[in-house]
Amino acid sequence: MYSNVPANHVTTEKSSSSSYPQPMNTPKSKSFRRLTKAVVSAGAVSCLLLSLLSSVTSTDASAAAVEGQPFTGNASDRPVSAPAVSPVSSNTEQKLHYTAVEGGYYYTVALRSDGSVWSWGRNLLGELGISETIRYRHTFSPVRIPHLSDVTAISTSGGGYSAAVQADGSVWHWGAGRTPRAVPGITNAAGVTAGSSTSLVLLRDGTVQSWHNPTDKLPGTSSHEAEREPVLHPIRGLNNVVQTALAGMDGYALKKDGSVWTWKEADKTNAGPSKPKQIKGLTRISYITDQSGDLLVLDAKGKVWRVDSKGKRTPYHHELTVKKMDASSNYVLLVTAKGEVYSYGNTVTGKQGKIKQLSDITDVSAGYYHSLARSSNGTVWGWGGDKYQEAGAPATSSGGMVYTPVQAKLGTDLIVNGKLLPSMYPAVETSAALQLPIKVIATALGAQFQVHTTEGQQSHYTLTYNDRIITVRPNEAQYTVSSRNQNKPKEAQVITLSEPIGNYSGAVTAPYEMFQGLGLNVTWDRSRAALNMDDTNQAASAH
Repeated sequence: MYSNVPANHVTTEKSSSSSYPQPMNTPKSKSFRRLTKAVVSAGAVSCLLLSLLSSVTSTDASAAAVEGQPFTGNASDRPVSAPAVSPVSSNTEQKLHYTAVEGGYYYTVALRSDGSVWSWGRNLLGELGISETIRYRHTFSPVRIPHLSDVTAISTSGGGYSAAVQADGSVWHWGAGRTPRAVPGITNAAGVTAGSSTSLVLLRDGTVQSWHNPTDKLPGTSSHEAEREPVLHPIRGLNNVVQTALAGMDGYALKKDGSVWTWKEADKTNAGPSKPKQIKGLTRISYITDQSGDLLVLDAKGKVWRVDSKGKRTPYHHELTVKKMDASSNYVLLVTAKGEVYSYGNTVTGKQGKIKQLSDITDVSAGYYHSLARSSNGTVWGWGGDKYQEAGAPATSSGGMVYTPVQAKLGTDLIVNGKLLPSMYPAVETSAALQLPIKVIATALGAQFQVHTTEGQQSHYTLTYNDRIITVRPNEAQYTVSSRNQNKPKEAQVITLSEPIGNYSGAVTAPYEMFQGLGLNVTWDRSRAALNMDDTNQAASAH
């Protein structure tokens, strides 16, 4: 979030200046399924994490220092709540959209229609998969997960471990302190289910294999066990499978004929799973998920049934005709044939029944503290707990809550001199501008970014590139650009910015148009969720 807390040295108050000269000539420009692991992990490492926070970089520490502070930006910077009418119209012009979304323990993972994978929320245990060393407390602005492309399916355990299938049939896993890497030995995957202890891959031939998840790799630690490659175990006797699910060590498979099968995963790394058995009495099932150790099944007529450990089946809200569902340990989300969403149990807002602000919904995901819904046009909406901005926007109510669903951002690609820029810090879309992480951009350009201090306080920043120097101060919505060329000196000019520079998740950021002051061609295409930045002089010399 943007904050005027002294640790960040930034505010969102606009400068009173209104008229400045123009720049020097520049070119135009699945849900949280495993409460056990999440709670155990969070509790077991909380003390260690508190000590680790004091050892992270200064920018990360400053981000941690403002965790829990209220949003202090302009009123127009606050997220717009979902309208009382259908929310689907606000995103229809965007060519890119989300095709899947998964909520976890304080974080969210989403798949975009171009095959890229994005995440937002907390990154304290490496949940976001963007770095093995950098930690920060929150981001509502999506961060692109590195090394992943042409992804067709995603899954998260909820406790920080996630996996994805690429179009070439490979499976990649990340989180638990790691960036993505391929699971060896898989070349023909169709789907994946990440669990708390084990994970499943559904192969294109309808068979299933499992592996034991790596142990958490915490910041500043190393573990030989954590770096062992996963060992695949076939679920023998299973075929014609179309969907898989996990509840702890219990595996489930839905076959093409509508039957449901179950088995036990081994608790030892090198041991294989038990032989699958069909669950009697379940026929014509179209979808399965788990909730608090029970299995929830959706039949061909759109009715949901709860199946306990003994196989007893009881109806679950048969007043609804359901087309999709998901559950966490505490509550259940149901999507009706009409595209409406209902939530039951210990819900994230404490309210039961219909989520009135949502319509035309095709999919849902039940995070532990927050819920997510995806509409038919690929818009993602989040509500519930938002302490770490996992719902997709700064909290709209006290206590870090979002009671009315808010629309998540799409995530913006940064393309510098024709190359996609991997960044652990996101571009931040506000109501007035797109804020970019200055140091990340400077490194990509080969520019020099310096932080200057006076009496221990950050006084100003300088950005030097070729013969130009930009000077900008915290709290001011303007910058000064001057020339280093002594042979052709130019008078320094003061340029107005659309909003002040900021500090987001520990990174100093600036509105994208500031980089035009370096003589760069900078264009932001909001509809394509891409910012292009290039040096036309370098491009011309290259040719």
